[in-house]
Parts: sequence; C-alpha cells; structure tokens
Amino acid sequence: MPEERKDSLSLTQLRLNWGTPTGNWQGKASVYVSRDLRYWRPVQEDAPLMDLTRDSDRLKMDAISTNLTLSLEGNRYLLVILNSQSPALTLNSVSAIADSNEPESERIVIGARADKVSDDEAVWRWTQPQPLTSLRIDLENEGVLPVELVWRSGEKEPWQSLTKTVLYRLDGKRSEDIRLPGQLVEAVRIRTINARLPEALPALSGARDSYQLVFNTQGKGPYMLAWGNRAAKKADVGLDMLIPASLRKTQEIDNLPWAIPQESVTLGGELRLTATSAAEQQSQWKTLLVWGALILGVAVLAFMAWRIWREVKKDGAA
Repeated sequence: MPEERKDSLSLTQLRLNWGTPTGNWQGKASVYVSRDLRYWRPVQEDAPLMDLTRDSDRLKMDAISTNLTLSLEGNRYLLVILNSQSPALTLNSVSAIADSNEPESERIVIGARADKVSDDEAVWRWTQPQPLTSLRIDLENEGVLPVELVWRSGEKEPWQSLTKTVLYRLDGKRSEDIRLPGQLVEAVRIRTINARLPEALPALSGARDSYQLVFNTQGKGPYMLAWGNRAAKKADVGLDMLIPASLRKTQEIDNLPWAIPQESVTLGGELRLTATSAAEQQSQWKTLLVWGALILGVAVLAFMAWRIWREVKKDGAA
C-alpha cells in the first residue's frame, strides 16, 4: 500500500509481468497479505500461470484473482511467491488492478447446449441470442485446459474472436468468468490449444443483466404484461414521462409498489418472436416488385436482342 495514499484500495487482480520465455512455460504463484510484515495470511495459493506459444499464437495467463482491500490501518503489504518451473522465469514486476466500484445489477444465468465438433473443438448454443455480460465455464474434473474462444451473434453471422485463456479447476478453485460487452450472443465455440477436450465437456452458461420495468397502471388489477411480439410497435417512454425527476428525489424507484408475477399465459407462441409488422410486410412487397420489374426488364431486353440477332442473321443469309 503506497504511503502517500490515504484511502483504502480494493483489488480484484494482480498481474505479473515477465519477459518472453525461451520456450513454453508453466508455473504457479501464491499471494499473501500482512499488516506488519511478520504474520502473513494467504490470499491465493498455487494459482496457475503459463506462457505458451504455438506457431504465431501466444497464450499468456498472467493474472491472479485477489479480491482484497488494502489500507493504512489494516492489511497494507502484499507478498507474491513465484514457483517458476523449468525453464526458469524472471519476474519483472507486479501490477495491481483496482476494483471499479461500479454497482452491478442482478444477473440472470442461462445455460447453453453443447455440441462436440471434434476432439479439440465444441460449440455451445442458446435457443435465442442473449445480451450476455459474462461467461462461466466449469470443468467437470480437476485439470488445466488452454483454449481459444470465439462467438457469433446469429446462426448465419461470422465468428468473432473473444479471447485466449486457460480454464482450470484445482483444489476447489476455478477459472474466472469471462467478461462480455453485453452484445447479442447466439453461440460460443471453444477450440483447445495443444490439448484435447475432456471426455465430459465443460458446462458453459452465460449471464445477462436483469432490468427493472416501470409501468403506469390504470384501473384495478390483475394486469397483463405481454412481451416477445416482434411485430408490435415501439411504445416505451422515458422515465421522466412516468416519474418526473423532481419526484424521484423524494420517491426512490425501488420503493415503488411491486407487481408480483402470477401464472404465465401463452398468447401467440414462438411464431410471434419472428413476426413481421405491417410496415415490414409493405417494405418486403415493394422490394419484390422492384426485383420483379428488374427481372422483367432484363427479359424484355434479352428478347429484343434475340429478335435483332435473328433479323441480322436473316439479312446475311439473303
């Protein structure tokens, strides 16, 4: 803990910095914390580290989870012990990554269905694309698995690179969740690096942020809230239209009366998820008419060219 810093410092990770090794390297590191340099308490022990190279690809696992707070009055010293396996590795520095302190909304976890493609590749899919903010990947058995992850937003969309990382499960500890920007994700593909997939595929799930829906009711309940109709017109309004900013200073949103969900009712089924609105249908008809006119024009030109060719051929024969 720097002496010039007065406020406490919350850390989520320690990043170890080293030079490029001469070959593939794997090791472990342990982190301890103390307030007086005499008694040390373990924070993380035997955290896996590695630096692997295959062709032009490099996989570097150099971060250790900490989740601790440093302060002048409490724990202020950190000790990192590197167990460098062969070949030996020189540790240049250690960087601390502070907690962002941003409040996280409640998250909804949605599991994905796995399909094995080959011994080193598998794909996990969701029934509907989801705006995921993180991925959790759990190995069934203890071990370490270097992987490359890619994702796509739709079944016909191209794959996009996500990250290269190391999945592990050691002594009851697991690899950290992988952060995502909240874009729609339909599938995730995992390809191993210098390894094979385990016989039991990892369990993969995605988390998305939950939302608070504020609505104005009229009359007595119960009320019906419908969702999922793609053909429905946009009808949401800004929060200021429902609750003026001046009122929100005295009335917290969380203190508003809550609507308790009751029995779910299926109105239109899954077909409504892909339904087209009247405007979209009209646009599709206009597109078809334009293409029809173009095709008809090409056919007329081809027929005229054929007639001219026949006339020229007939005059040449005469």
